[in-house]
Amino acid sequence: MSPGTTTVERPTRLGRVRGVERLGVETYLGLRYAEPVERYQPAVLSRTGWTGTYDATRHKSMPPQAAVSTEAFGPVPDAPFAEDCLFLNIHVPGTPSTVARPVVLFIHGGSFVAGAANFYDGTALARGADVVVVCTNYRLGIFAAFDLTWLETERHGGGQHWLGDQITSLQWIRANIADYGGDPNLVTIIGESAGAVSVGALCAAPKAEGLVHRAVACSPGYPIADPSTDVVGTITAWRRCSREQAVEYLRGASVEDLIAIQKRGKAVAPTPVSATPLLPKPPEELIRARGAKAVPLIAGYATHEGLMLDIAIREKMGSFSPLSTVACHLVARAIAQHAAKGRANVPAYLKRLKKATGSMGFGGRFNDLVWTDGFRRAATEYCEVTSRAGSRGYLYVIDVPMRFWGKRIRSSHGIDLPLTFNIWEDPAHTVPEFTDHPAAAPLARRWVRMLGHFARHGEPGDTLGHWPVYDAARRSSLRVSCEGCRLEHDVDSIFRQKVWEA
Repeated sequence: MSPGTTTVERPTRLGRVRGVERLGVETYLGLRYAEPVERYQPAVLSRTGWTGTYDATRHKSMPPQAAVSTEAFGPVPDAPFAEDCLFLNIHVPGTPSTVARPVVLFIHGGSFVAGAANFYDGTALARGADVVVVCTNYRLGIFAAFDLTWLETERHGGGQHWLGDQITSLQWIRANIADYGGDPNLVTIIGESAGAVSVGALCAAPKAEGLVHRAVACSPGYPIADPSTDVVGTITAWRRCSREQAVEYLRGASVEDLIAIQKRGKAVAPTPVSATPLLPKPPEELIRARGAKAVPLIAGYATHEGLMLDIAIREKMGSFSPLSTVACHLVARAIAQHAAKGRANVPAYLKRLKKATGSMGFGGRFNDLVWTDGFRRAATEYCEVTSRAGSRGYLYVIDVPMRFWGKRIRSSHGIDLPLTFNIWEDPAHTVPEFTDHPAAAPLARRWVRMLGHFARHGEPGDTLGHWPVYDAARRSSLRVSCEGCRLEHDVDSIFRQKVWEA
């Protein structure tokens, strides 16, 4: 154990559990929320208890994935990567409480191919917001993108296990979080990037209704109304075999071989889509149908989302050559399907975007426009549809200068993370710093207090300043900045008027 850490135990309905205590917060690592997962099969909620005392002092397995960038994710936890990975971690304030605390479930990002709960230590968030924090794993990459139960359907086995796993973790929280002092009827989901895509889907998914009561989406995107990734088709073409042989290969191949296919750039990662059993219609339609019962939502984006992502792609290629410039361009064009709401809409969407902004359609500025507009549109329209339904949506734009891979850039993708996990109040923080602005630490404290207020009351309060509901009349948003937060109206309206609504 690290200095300042002691062990702690508590009884639960599944059995006695041993964790660690640090900075006045109890942490329980590697609690199983689903039975050992069968490859390409839906998760099954774990109801199994244990005899003796469960050791939750160390991380358990993480989802199989290619090597991750420590610049983006921080240090790699001391834990194996394995298919049996459906575990979650819980952080509980150690101070007594006369009432059950709100619960915050954090859903990590990583483009549905990277990341794990173990990269995020919720100690400072739990203490600062006075909430029970849960960080959950879910399946990634090819293991999330192929579903054997959907094989003989029009989806051809294209899977969405990432969403099914997250719903299963919410079901576990509903059944068990009271044992950790949490209120199962006051669950807030917070997600960043792919995790924010997940937040939008969970606010809409019928099977998640009643399991989620508040939501925060940091740089969200849309599930699109296109077919799921055809993993079988990709393997069929790559191996020059029949679909039946491809399925047999997928069943029997080693984890290492399957990850290697993904590293070669083959189309085996999950594309978040609607028109599936888990998400039967576009999220906006499902949220609208809930009316006043729609989940209260905070959503936002950074002013220059694409800057960090371009650097990450270039550094991964180990080159700032013309080849990496082309790669960044191709990735940006591919990601445009989310802002365009479907692959077929991309050419017309990009034409409008270039015309509205005067962009030449190539290079770093163009990439930043495409990336930022995707997150901007999803955040804005999720807030609007939530408010129109009769609930409450709150929009923010984060404008905090960033430091990434040794480079100083404007506010970009992931800048919400050090604020949410309040890394300046945890010497053992796991999230990269991303900013060295001298006012970032006090801003993080206020941000965390705002999250705690939202988790309790379903509205952000005045910790960051006056922040009204986003509606179609005023289109209010809060600019979150180290220089001070301020209210704005109809921010970035050129995109709504000339790119989206056109």
